[in-house]
Amino acid sequence: MADIVGKTEAFLRKYGLDPALVDVDACTRAFQADMEKGLRGDPDAWMMMLPTYLSLDGDIPKDTPTIVIDAGGTNFRIGLVTITDQGPVVEDLRVFPMPGSQAPITWETFVDEVSDAVLPLTGRSRRVGLCFSYAAEILPNRDGKVLNISKQVQISGSKDKELGRDISAALAAKGAEGVTFVVLNDTVAALLGGVAALREERFDGYIGLIYGTGVNTCYVEKREHLGKVTTPWDQDTMLINMESARFDGAPLSAFDKALDENSVDPGLCHYEKMVSGRYQGELVWRALRQGAADGLFSAKLNAFLTGLEGLTMVQADTFTARPYGDNLLAAACDGEEDREAVYTIIDRIVERSARLVCANLAGILLQTGAGQHIHRPACVVAEGSTFYKGHLFRGKLERLCGSYITVTLGRHMVFRQIEDANLVGTAAAALLNP
Repeated sequence: MADIVGKTEAFLRKYGLDPALVDVDACTRAFQADMEKGLRGDPDAWMMMLPTYLSLDGDIPKDTPTIVIDAGGTNFRIGLVTITDQGPVVEDLRVFPMPGSQAPITWETFVDEVSDAVLPLTGRSRRVGLCFSYAAEILPNRDGKVLNISKQVQISGSKDKELGRDISAALAAKGAEGVTFVVLNDTVAALLGGVAALREERFDGYIGLIYGTGVNTCYVEKREHLGKVTTPWDQDTMLINMESARFDGAPLSAFDKALDENSVDPGLCHYEKMVSGRYQGELVWRALRQGAADGLFSAKLNAFLTGLEGLTMVQADTFTARPYGDNLLAAACDGEEDREAVYTIIDRIVERSARLVCANLAGILLQTGAGQHIHRPACVVAEGSTFYKGHLFRGKLERLCGSYITVTLGRHMVFRQIEDANLVGTAAAALLNP
């Protein structure tokens, strides 16, 4: 068994997939340095560091129904949220596939489909919070200008279009005039949802983390660091959407490069393609297929993998949860060495993801100075199926955060899961910032 472990680790090193190649401290410093560049408006920055024109100041109005839209990487959710003294109430929630996720569509089709979904709710509210899980420049009027559609969603003609303006105009043409929009990113919505739900607790700063189909982070930045914000801003802080999917400070393996070359947006979002649920299954598939080509496995498994046309991260996770169970990869293995090799490859890919996400969070703590007291840690409001349902990821991330963030950096941080965080946070944004 030791021989197959050694061979598998040599295979990973050969193709640049050894997680040890990701130096957590070096990546943390690279994250922070790029944050500073992005905040200054440096065109060489990887991450956009987008202003949101949203703050945490003020009290959320109660008993005011708000239309909320969550345009995610996989699903499109729409409903009504009312903040009450007893907590948030979610009503009339409907879920559809994200427009453009199943087949390419035009911007006009996207606007038509979204306005059709909003229209039945306009009898109860004319205020809409739109959580948009893609790169958008938030304007001072809190509308959102589309910058880039990723995660394999294809909406042609979307670049530089203003979401609220165009959907509101479509609604007016359909008989619902005066509908106003506040647009925000899903990480911002998650953070605001945490703030709304955790008012009885005290934390030294908040971070919003999305780790599902895609990956992104946001946090609260001091006004003096908002170098590229030219619009007058009289609040002490502003939420910043990092667009951290675009971070490019980690070494790419041969499999990362092949995945990127075959994606719809080559050259962009390398960090997201290395770690997120949308892409991890493909990375595992490419690594296993190369292992078969190199003769790493048994003849039976080599033949199976050679003919395998794709793999999802759910299938890979299912194997790590039950390597002897009734699942695709377990059935294809021929003995213990196959299981050991396959498990090791998946484990190391997830380990690398955890190292990068840890560096992302640590970079934010260094930038903000948050989490310096054990009795008042920083709070990470985490959202995403890959974070909560992945068999290996969260345990690895928490171990790394303990060893690096707590022991090495001397910072303290906790994770919190909030029910319907994106929906509640989106409503809070629309109510706090009408």
